Parts: sequence; C-alpha cells; structure tokens
Amino acid sequence: MNEFLATLLQAVLVAAVPVCAAFIGKGLKALAAYLGQKSESDAARKYLEAAADAISTAVAYTSQVYVDKLKETGQFTKENQQEALGIAVAQAKNLLTAEAITYLQTAYGDLNEYLKSRIEAEVRNQKMGVGTLTLGT
Repeated sequence: MNEFLATLLQAVLVAAVPVCAAFIGKGLKALAAYLGQKSESDAARKYLEAAADAISTAVAYTSQVYVDKLKETGQFTKENQQEALGIAVAQAKNLLTAEAITYLQTAYGDLNEYLKSRIEAEVRNQKMGVGTLTLGT
C-alpha cells in the first residue's frame, strides 16, 4: 500500500510540476511587464515634473529680469516678446537635466517647440493667476 501511494504521489507530482511551472512563468512575465511599465511611468512622471518646474521657473525669471523692465518703460514690443520667449526657452533648457532633455525629445520630438508651447501656456496661467503647469498637458 505504501508503495502504491508513493508511486501515485510521484505520478501526480510529475504531472503537476510542468503545469505549475507554466503558471509561475506566466505570472513572472506579467509581473516583469507590470514593473517595466510602472518604472517607465515613474520615469515619465519624474521628467515631466522636472520640465514643468523648469518652465515655471524660466517664465518667472524671464518676466522678472526682462519683461517687467520693458513693460515699465513701455517698450515691450512683438519683437521683445519673441526675444523673451527665446530667453525663457534657453533658461528652461539650462534647468533641465540631460536625461530629462533626452526623454522629452523622445516623447515629444522637437524640444524647442515643446518648450515654446508649454512656456506660452505657463505665461497665460501666470497672468491669470491660475498657477503652474500640470503634468503632460
């Protein structure tokens, strides 16, 4: 009887191990995919927050150092507005890390165009007293 139970247990284990291994393998693949997606999402959030901070700081800096002085003297023209945008773009780039720049270029293409559009939105938000940028928008 003991021999029969031992043989039966061995047969069940031989049949169950491959099935369990397949489920464990699929579970590990799913876990790896989830963790990969989560880490990519965390990296994206980190770089988008860095970009939002850099843009907000660049707009405030440009306004304080350049725009406000021109507005006080009534010399803030369309040409000066374009120059202020260029100053803000350069300032934002200076505040971003190389990794953030690489991420933004990969995700959005032309970094200058991305920064210009985000800076214009931030200028409008700051004028209206709405606050700073939100992530990825």
